Amino acid sequence: MAHGTRNPAGLSAIGFGAWEAGGGGTWGPNESTDRVVAAVHAAFDAGVNWIDTAEVYGGGGGSERVVGEALAGRPGVRVCTKVAPEQEDHYSDKGMRGALEASLTRLGRDRADVYLLHWPADSVPVRGPWETLVRLKAEGLVGAIGLSNFPLAEVEECAATGELDYLQIQASLLHREELAEFGPLCVRHGVGVMTYGPLAYGLLTDGLDPDAEFDDWRGGVVGADDFFCVENHARFFAPPARAGHRRTVSALRPVAERYAGTSLARMALTWLLAQEAVTCAVVGTRNPAHAVDNAAAAHGSLTPDTLRRIEEALATPRDTGAPAEHP
Repeated sequence: MAHGTRNPAGLSAIGFGAWEAGGGGTWGPNESTDRVVAAVHAAFDAGVNWIDTAEVYGGGGGSERVVGEALAGRPGVRVCTKVAPEQEDHYSDKGMRGALEASLTRLGRDRADVYLLHWPADSVPVRGPWETLVRLKAEGLVGAIGLSNFPLAEVEECAATGELDYLQIQASLLHREELAEFGPLCVRHGVGVMTYGPLAYGLLTDGLDPDAEFDDWRGGVVGADDFFCVENHARFFAPPARAGHRRTVSALRPVAERYAGTSLARMALTWLLAQEAVTCAVVGTRNPAHAVDNAAAAHGSLTPDTLRRIEEALATPRDTGAPAEHP
């Protein structure tokens, strides 16, 4: 974990991602809240000490409410949540304070261990909401602060204040571009890097049928106003992209089996945690057994020979199509 990066919240290398746990129209309804809570508890029992959520996950705070239920009786578990600009002017000082209060109520906490701006606002420069975040931190209402899904120039602007604790970016064996773009900046400024989507939304697991059809956002059912899902459907699940990723996964799987001696998913997570800039990885699941397997990646290691073979597998020719531009 942590190669010269800052980790003021003391986050474990693997965090539990609660986007899926929110269910709703993006991921489809949960089988049951009890099963989701069981998955969260399984992760905690396996050594995961933090959970990642957001006010928009599950719609109307649905994920935060499930997380609040799972956190009951677990005061030592840290919580990272996020505030989004489109939710009732939440990037104003008054709006963000109200948003934080609502999130904490749903979470059953009096403080957020980590609080992030979820994505850029269309018409609000980052300086204003960033200054509010810094004030919330100084007042003790939140612990560490950071950004998620922001462009490089705005990340640099916030890092220059000396207050940027964490940057959350998307990174996996199938999507390494953001790590290459933001990693050097974060190492230079001592910013902790949280990575999400580390298993490429199921593509880097052994349990996903290569020809599986999806009834959630991966099947392209989410409206065009959801930039994240539109962009990542094009990047991972549109037919040309998925065919290219299938070839890469076919090249990676024997490396996991023969040289890493572990599952494809665990190798993918261990590889990510071995990258210089990476502090931790957010992994989502609604399956307790998968939560335990994911947590084990924090204790894994890969030999130089295995790392070399992974790089060779990643060089497999593939045509993944052109992903949409990030707004």
